[in-house]
Amino acid sequence: MNEASKQLPAKAASGASVGFCCTVWAMGQRAGHLDGIGIYTRALWHALKTTTEDQQGWRFKPYAFGRNQPKLDCGVPQMLAQRFSVSTLLSAAIRKPLSSSSQMRREIDVLHATDHHIPRIKGVPVVATVMDLIPLIHPEWIRQDLPRLKNWLFISSIRSADHIITISEHSKQDLIAHLGLPPEQISVTPLGVEPRYFDRIDQQQIDATLRKHDLQPGFFLFVGTLQPRKNLRGLLKAFGQLPTAIRKQHKLVVVGRDGWGNEDLLPELQALEARGEGYWLDYLPKQQVMALLQSAAALVFPSLYEGFGLPVIEAFAARCPVIASNTTSIPEVAGHAAWLIDPTDSADIASAMLAVLEDEQLRKERIEAGLKRARTFTWEACAARTLDVYSKVLRQR
Repeated sequence: MNEASKQLPAKAASGASVGFCCTVWAMGQRAGHLDGIGIYTRALWHALKTTTEDQQGWRFKPYAFGRNQPKLDCGVPQMLAQRFSVSTLLSAAIRKPLSSSSQMRREIDVLHATDHHIPRIKGVPVVATVMDLIPLIHPEWIRQDLPRLKNWLFISSIRSADHIITISEHSKQDLIAHLGLPPEQISVTPLGVEPRYFDRIDQQQIDATLRKHDLQPGFFLFVGTLQPRKNLRGLLKAFGQLPTAIRKQHKLVVVGRDGWGNEDLLPELQALEARGEGYWLDYLPKQQVMALLQSAAALVFPSLYEGFGLPVIEAFAARCPVIASNTTSIPEVAGHAAWLIDPTDSADIASAMLAVLEDEQLRKERIEAGLKRARTFTWEACAARTLDVYSKVLRQR
């Protein structure tokens, strides 16, 4: 993917009217916090508009499930149906398309479901983005009611799409292996990193952020929602294996909302703070997170499973060394620019943390390699590949 991520597909053939389904983006806008899918959808929308500015014929119309949609950067989405759950159940059980299909055929040529809310529309081809198959492969990491029913609906909706977009070769292989989808029905569009991650934060702002949280440069940083898949417990175990003097000088800073499955984890974080060895900062504004990235000894990303691993390239862009898992899609994204570790081996994680501190020359080399790698992942490239998928689907119809 290193070379492929630098190459853009040929300019889309003719243009069309695209229905841009953004239910999760809208939900996040209402809640005041976008998750990974919401960030992807918003960034892709802006990149698509930028990429098609000099092309004739491309038009985009936002849609979403649910009533009383908020105003987004793309406008106020038109309602697909009042409830996605009812729509997808009817679609899976009796292959019933949306009741608004006839109207949508007059409005759009193709619909892109950018999240897991995938509709069935009679007479309109559907492109669906599927980030990963974690709910199917590791249901123990997902907090949901009626998991068997929801997974059946998830599978049915994926198979109803005309074409699948996913975000890594690893996720593509999962789709082939677990759902039996033909490879030619799946396209990989790697994610991009926001340009502001490359900007250097003013030193006064960095100092103010560090003072606010009683920190000195050189701490280890974890960023992500606290949930079992992110493996913070494994990181805490590894950090505890470092010499006491190292733990005092290079504290562990955890930035992330309390998700689920943390009943035993939260007391460990409290004990970490009581020993003067780190902090749990919960949610922080993006500017403060970027200031921390530019002050950290390393971002430690020991996730057990990722469809892509966007924090890795965000840290690369910020010139922050990265210690990351050697599993799932992460090596594909990180390349040789990170210290890759076995996330299930606390001694391996601890060894990498010491290596970051002790080998200054290798640290510099990997910072430069990470920065170079981050520049190959852009939202414009993601948008160009997405347009190529739209054109392919329209030609096939």
